[in-house]
Amino acid sequence: MRRSRSIALALRAALPLVQRPAVARRTAVAARNAAVPAAAAATSSPAPHGGTVYPVPDRGVTVYSNVDGGRIDDGRYTAFQKDASSIVPMERMYTDPVKTFAYGTDASFYRLLPQVVVKIHGEDEVKRILPIAAKHQTPVTFRAAGTSLSGQAVTDSILLKLSHTGKNFRNYEIKNEGKEITLEPGLILGEVNRLLAKYKQKHGIKEQYKMGPDPSSIDSCMIGGVVANNSSGMCCGVAQNTYHTLKDMRIVFVDGTVLDTSDKASREAFLKSHKSLVDGVVALASRVQDDEDLSALITKKHKIKCTTGYSMNALVDHPTSDPIEIIKRLMIGSEGTLGFVSQATYNTVIDHPHKASAFIVFKDVKEACRAAAVLRRETKVDAVELFDRASLTQCEGHEQIIGLVPTIADAPRTGAALLIECRGATDEELNAGIKAVTDAIDGAGMEYLNDRESTYPFMKDEAVYKVYWDVRKGLIPLVGSSRQAGTSVLIEDVACEVDKLGDMTQDLIDMFERFGYDDASCMGHALEGNLHLVFSQGFRNDEEVKKYSAMMQEMCEIVAIKYSGSLKAEHGTGRNVAPFVEMEWGKKAYDIMWELKELFDPEYVLNPGVILNRDPDTHQKFLKPKPVADPIVDMCMECGFCESNCPSRDLSLTPRQRITVYREISRLQDIPSRTQAEQSRLDEFLDTFTYEGNSTCAADGMCQVKCPVGINTGELIKSIRERELKNQGTANSGANFLAKNFGAVSAVVPSFLNMVSTFHGILGGGVLKSVSGALNSATGSMVPVWNPHMPTGAPKLPEPYKPAVATQAGLPRKVVYLPSCVTRMMGPVKGEESIGGVPDAMMSILKKANYEVVYPEGLGSQCCGMIFNSRGFKSTASSMGSDLEEALMVASEGGKLPIVVDTSPCLAQIKEQLSNPALRFALYEPTEFISNHLVDKLEWKQVKDHVAIHVPCSSKKLGVENTFAKIAGMCAKEVTPSGIPCCGMAGDRGMRFPELTGSSLSYLDLPQGCSDGYSTSRTCEMSLSNHSDVAFRGLVYLVDEATSAKATN
Repeated sequence: MRRSRSIALALRAALPLVQRPAVARRTAVAARNAAVPAAAAATSSPAPHGGTVYPVPDRGVTVYSNVDGGRIDDGRYTAFQKDASSIVPMERMYTDPVKTFAYGTDASFYRLLPQVVVKIHGEDEVKRILPIAAKHQTPVTFRAAGTSLSGQAVTDSILLKLSHTGKNFRNYEIKNEGKEITLEPGLILGEVNRLLAKYKQKHGIKEQYKMGPDPSSIDSCMIGGVVANNSSGMCCGVAQNTYHTLKDMRIVFVDGTVLDTSDKASREAFLKSHKSLVDGVVALASRVQDDEDLSALITKKHKIKCTTGYSMNALVDHPTSDPIEIIKRLMIGSEGTLGFVSQATYNTVIDHPHKASAFIVFKDVKEACRAAAVLRRETKVDAVELFDRASLTQCEGHEQIIGLVPTIADAPRTGAALLIECRGATDEELNAGIKAVTDAIDGAGMEYLNDRESTYPFMKDEAVYKVYWDVRKGLIPLVGSSRQAGTSVLIEDVACEVDKLGDMTQDLIDMFERFGYDDASCMGHALEGNLHLVFSQGFRNDEEVKKYSAMMQEMCEIVAIKYSGSLKAEHGTGRNVAPFVEMEWGKKAYDIMWELKELFDPEYVLNPGVILNRDPDTHQKFLKPKPVADPIVDMCMECGFCESNCPSRDLSLTPRQRITVYREISRLQDIPSRTQAEQSRLDEFLDTFTYEGNSTCAADGMCQVKCPVGINTGELIKSIRERELKNQGTANSGANFLAKNFGAVSAVVPSFLNMVSTFHGILGGGVLKSVSGALNSATGSMVPVWNPHMPTGAPKLPEPYKPAVATQAGLPRKVVYLPSCVTRMMGPVKGEESIGGVPDAMMSILKKANYEVVYPEGLGSQCCGMIFNSRGFKSTASSMGSDLEEALMVASEGGKLPIVVDTSPCLAQIKEQLSNPALRFALYEPTEFISNHLVDKLEWKQVKDHVAIHVPCSSKKLGVENTFAKIAGMCAKEVTPSGIPCCGMAGDRGMRFPELTGSSLSYLDLPQGCSDGYSTSRTCEMSLSNHSDVAFRGLVYLVDEATSAKATN
């Protein structure tokens, strides 16, 4: 793998010198033949207060034990790797300190470092690896998206990673007109809902179906975690969670056996081959069903949301004559401790098209909870969300919600609010639901802060109720973004019977006040009696950890003992409340859970220590510190929402992983006198980060789109590049020289590209690719790698069009057109020279619309500065941008004329660095300008049957996806989006690191019959063409082909 060490050297330059160790890591201690089951012992060492740092100080552990912190490498992990290498190649097994640290990070506030991380590609690999893990007593933990909050997806043993492995674990099949869907665990939940919507549209089905669970992580969490945690969500009550909507599954057991519950032969074979397991399950179910008190407890607890412990309702909901059904239900919410679910079939639920929401403020939180209880008893309302006063305080900083509900600011100290949603198949049905809700709460004599009907009406306008729900989804990030740097955001997740919710909420608010958690909020799914307790917590010293421990003890006593509630309503038990499962369930039920564990996993190979743990302090051990690193990323919660948008997620690191690695680098750098082990660790992190963290970061900012606190990790990387370049005078001089002579340099590029194209024709593609590849390797990736979709040189710019006769009526048709430096230099691909350059197509469209066109002064020397900014030359980029801004101000008559920029990323760069607000609303991306100014001035015809579109990441951030699809739809009968958040091209980075675009576009899956592809970024079009069977061009070519001038023009 190519690595430039310059960044590492630059970062090291300011560090005090420490002698580098001769041996980076101490050798493993003597082996022990068998692991100690997690049930047998707990670590005797005290909790490592203040957070766990690495390398972990020697705590005197010399013998392997199967408990957190006791899984030392005594040779068993080397033996595991050797045996597993016949199944998974070594390049998909990671043992280095950086990758294990990065891949071992999840959304919880726990950190354990895996001995080995294995990227798994399919069920067959899992079923062959599990027996090897059992043989060597090397426990395994499964990881999908890593968005779980309770510590169930971290391990210091073997992490089997399903996510970020290309198209693996991503198969699906929609059946029965969308009423059923079979899924593999690597699909994202929100993505599944989009697949169902696309299926409805394609097949003309009347009803729209969706998945039942709808957690706030819906656009990031994967099906594997949804099943393993029995996820629910904001509008998903108990009735629509995974337990109640799952139909069938494929399970891989610890011995490698696969059971397909939908297949009769598989069921019959399993009943015979695993008779002892089946008999044990039947015996336990019989015992529970014969015990009236225990059965009643289980039934009562699972009427509310409950993911504490195992799904005990499986033992009472199904007859002992159907053990397969019991086993299937036990797997749901088992967090990978009983087996691995490699496929799940869900019964979907109807997504009603008609919706309305009301945001109602109450004088008192207990009164709001009483209203929720009334709605639960007397109506079929779809969702009721609670906001306590602390949550409303966070809302006060949100301009849109305050504009819609100004009385939020008037709520007293005890005030609260409910967000209520009704849905219906028809508008009449919706109105009936709204009436039932308002009659119920008005009839109960609620004390609203203001008149309900006039101040807090139900709103059917999607633009309005979307604000309500966006604010609700954003409450946790609001707390996260306002916390002190160096602390974590903790989210506890409790529930009780809704009639008790008011009293429990008040008790929890009082508890937080006593412990000094000033930023704590109590919010959540009031209809289900479910609260999320959100607060910031540091793990920087012993006192902070003691405070957390005491608060957790009291919280559990309030919820589990005083209100007989659930300590984990929907986030899973994990390690977070494992010590309190017995407190909630009682000894009898708790002992049965241990029996279940030992039936399915007698050697404690599957995620030991999760759900059940004998260590009473496990919830306060191995806590994850959040070292201060850089203001750009210090508010990162490590939730992982960003990861699905990252083009390097399969290749190197994701934004979350870049941040967590950078935090570790910062922590090590801040140690005033490092030991040899610490210096060695720092050196390795710096060396690895050069390629994995920096070189392969596209810095496109798509992570910011998904980040709940708005972090752009690309800005961190660009700032690192800038700091590096400050130490390289030659590079800065070269950038400044290029900027000053940009016109001359850019004028030479078309001739050079034509020369390369000529060589392509003479020598063939193979020679050019080999030669450029060699030069790329020799120059540290400075020379781009050639591919057959490289452009020819751009033709000469067309003369700006000036109508012979001015338009008689309406606004003057005059526009400033800025062809970007990319389209001024890069023409079409070899063989398509006849279509001309992008400026030719754009000018043709404007001419047909009878627009007078103005070029900015000095166009040949103008550039937005992006090519400098992405490399870290920020001052050079700023200077180029300022020059361009001046030229645009003059050309647009001070912002009076619209300005169209033909390359989306360039427009984004211009807008980002604007200093004069007069231009902000004059600037347009091509599809925006066409949609806003040209649609009614042209005749349109659908000239293509089926096309693909790729909206560049910059355009997505500008919010023009729907506009892009609309314009393409006017030109083609069928339009298919690429489905790729970012292609990874990032200017020329994808040419210099072609593995980046190759990895990102491995997800590209365009349907047959798709003849052409279109985008608004010339470099993106190159990469998309190179990695598909479809030729991508600028969207303006399609618009030009599909339009003609109106006679009235």
